[in-house]
Amino acid sequence: MTSLPNLVKKKIDPRCLAKGKVKKEGCAVKMTNISAQMLVTDLDRPGSPLRPDEKRCDYLLLATDEQADEQPKDLVVALELKRGKLDARKVVSQLQAGAHAAEKLVPKSRVVRFRPVAVFGTSHRHERIELRKPENEIAFHGHRESVQMLSCGNSLTKVP
Repeated sequence: MTSLPNLVKKKIDPRCLAKGKVKKEGCAVKMTNISAQMLVTDLDRPGSPLRPDEKRCDYLLLATDEQADEQPKDLVVALELKRGKLDARKVVSQLQAGAHAAEKLVPKSRVVRFRPVAVFGTSHRHERIELRKPENEIAFHGHRESVQMLSCGNSLTKVP
């Protein structure tokens, strides 16, 4: 079976592929110790699968881990990075837009784990509580997932 990154790469303009660090506005996510084959798409770059006027998250990460014991081996991560204060409503709408972009790229028949992730520098407790509410779960191919949260500088491997 073709890996998810190879399948999706055919549908992506190479100009929007991220090379190197996953970083926006002074907030970064470490990508070390990830054994999976992956493709990282910067949705702010030219060639993004979204129209310029559409909402968007910062990155889509698509990966296949052939060594993984669990199923499915494919993973889609919508990433929104915020160095400053976290605004739950805005982050939810951006992550949902990322999920819609991923739905355009990943066939519904392909079984994947989907994880929406908000990466932030600072946040009020109220905003973190808002992100955890069921009504703020992100929909992807008919399933809903809670927003996972990371602090800037942490590794993406900390996301369950």
